[in-house]
Amino acid sequence: MSYESPTIRPPSEWRSGLLRVTRGCNWNRCRFCGIYPHLGQPDYSIRPLEEIFDDIRLLAEKRPDIETLFLGDADPLSAGTKTMLRVLDEVKKQFDPTRITSYARFSTLYKLGIVELGTLAKAGLSRIHMGLESGDEKILIFQRKGQNAKMVRTVASWLKECDIELSVYVLLGLGGQERWQKHARETALLLNDIQPDYIRIRRLFVYPAAPDGSPPCPLSREISDGLFTEQSPEGTILELEMLLDLLEPMNAFFTCDHSNNYLNISGQLDTDKTEMLQEVRTFLSLPEKQRNQRYQRTGSGI
Repeated sequence: MSYESPTIRPPSEWRSGLLRVTRGCNWNRCRFCGIYPHLGQPDYSIRPLEEIFDDIRLLAEKRPDIETLFLGDADPLSAGTKTMLRVLDEVKKQFDPTRITSYARFSTLYKLGIVELGTLAKAGLSRIHMGLESGDEKILIFQRKGQNAKMVRTVASWLKECDIELSVYVLLGLGGQERWQKHARETALLLNDIQPDYIRIRRLFVYPAAPDGSPPCPLSREISDGLFTEQSPEGTILELEMLLDLLEPMNAFFTCDHSNNYLNISGQLDTDKTEMLQEVRTFLSLPEKQRNQRYQRTGSGI
């Protein structure tokens, strides 16, 4: 019996126990992503319950003090509510976690509906990480995200009603140099509407093919064909400034909590927005040489 870990996890879940419910991504069409094939998991599948239960028991043996649990891969709730309820029930038999968190897609939750989400919440699901990416419909269509603003608003309202925390990801640079202002503006408007609990900032990374033959970021083709122009480092910071400026001082934690962000700012929007915005503007006021040094020493990673 060997333990199988999720392919990736959010940085904020570094203390959590990790439980793989599904393998890969059931959508796997986003132009900006392709992460699971790149990391050696090209196909989507739902793990057999027996394997999942074995991993839960292994985790209980190795880490009996687990307080939080994270479920992967990209969209565990795509396994279906019945499967998820059995997984959550087994977790509760082995642990007493204060929080159970999962990756998910807005489209999957939209299909589940509020009743099934409420059932999962009662069974212990307490936080969901989802890729909002952008509020600009044209960007979402071009990037083949498979969701729209109406879907996002509906699902966000359901999660609030079910008392499940919503943690969303915003991807700076997703509109390229062509639509960066529209990207920042429409994303801020959507975030102001849905009022998530967490807003986590990421920077678009168009990664190359790996030496082992793993494929490059799918967006590479559009760049080669002249259909997309990557945002500059400075443009990425300008996007961050505009986004932050347009966000309401809501009760949400705003954070650039990934190593590929040029600025690592964090704070509550309702109390720290002014200070965070000033930090961005202070950086932009630095001499060009200093700004470029920051850009050059900031690594790009998945």
